[in-house]
Amino acid sequence: MNTIIDRSMLVIFATLTCFLEIEPTKAVAPLLVMVTLTCINEYFSLAKLAIRLFFGYGILCLFVPEFLFLYPVLLYDLFGTKYRFYTPIAIIPFMIHFSQLSLLSITVLLCTTAIAYWLRKKTTEHKILQHEYISKRDSLTEMSITLESKVAELLHKQDDDVTLATLNERNRIAREIHDNVGHLLSSSILQLGALMAVAKQEDIKESLSILKETLSTGMNSIRSSVHNLQDDAVDLYQQVRRLIDEFSFCKAELIYDMNETMPIEARYTIIAIIKEALSNIIKHSNATKVTVSLYEHPKLYQLIISDNGSKQKNMNNAYGMGLENMKQRISGLNGIINITHTEGFRIFISFPKENV
Repeated sequence: MNTIIDRSMLVIFATLTCFLEIEPTKAVAPLLVMVTLTCINEYFSLAKLAIRLFFGYGILCLFVPEFLFLYPVLLYDLFGTKYRFYTPIAIIPFMIHFSQLSLLSITVLLCTTAIAYWLRKKTTEHKILQHEYISKRDSLTEMSITLESKVAELLHKQDDDVTLATLNERNRIAREIHDNVGHLLSSSILQLGALMAVAKQEDIKESLSILKETLSTGMNSIRSSVHNLQDDAVDLYQQVRRLIDEFSFCKAELIYDMNETMPIEARYTIIAIIKEALSNIIKHSNATKVTVSLYEHPKLYQLIISDNGSKQKNMNNAYGMGLENMKQRISGLNGIINITHTEGFRIFISFPKENV
């Protein structure tokens, strides 16, 4: 946009000068040629085209002096290219027609040329600054996006850590209640049973029976609360995510498409199977990538563990015990397990929802 304004100013200034120094009828042709050439330069913006038009217009100036008054406009185009060192050649047409030019014409031409150089310099500097600004803006935008991504990742990790710490604390509380309070209540119930056996008075036996029933109800309530705490404390995604993050033998990927309504027994089974499979990969596989996939379907759950390792000679012996344990665990959920090793090692497990 700046170059269009600069060229327009130069064309207007040179045209006025041209009309003052020569007859208007003789100025029309140079003006039309100059407007055409400067429009071509503006549209294509090619350095080689600018130098060719510069030389072509210079040849016209050698034969038609009227074209000299608009020559600075083409010099403006040339000042913005790598061929700017050719601009002194423009002196040749001026020297040839020097005797035909008045002092005013020479002064105006020199001033117009100086203005063309100054405008081109300022426009070039503005373009450089604009390019630097855009480059820095894009760099800062990219950095901002990266920082936002890092912050979101840190916040997500922080939430995961808080969730994991909360679940661990629930487990600790559940264990303490089970080991301490549960043990005390169990001992109290047993002691009450012994007292009821030796008590002779009916009213005392009745009171002890009521107390035993109350303690038994409290014991059952505590057991239910402990089980609920333990169920809530096992976050399947967090547990599997931690196993994947801690697996450093090779690259590991987790694909998780589940909700958190799976029964506690199934969650423990899945975690145990994944641990066993990753342990076997470390011991017996030459894989470079492992993928653990968990899917929930309307009627069943699926677990797929696959790697790209090649079959080992001692695979059957090495994997036998671990695979047998997996089969027994899945059998308890009324599920199926298929193992293939045609393209890497792959464990496919599925079990129905209604049986877990």
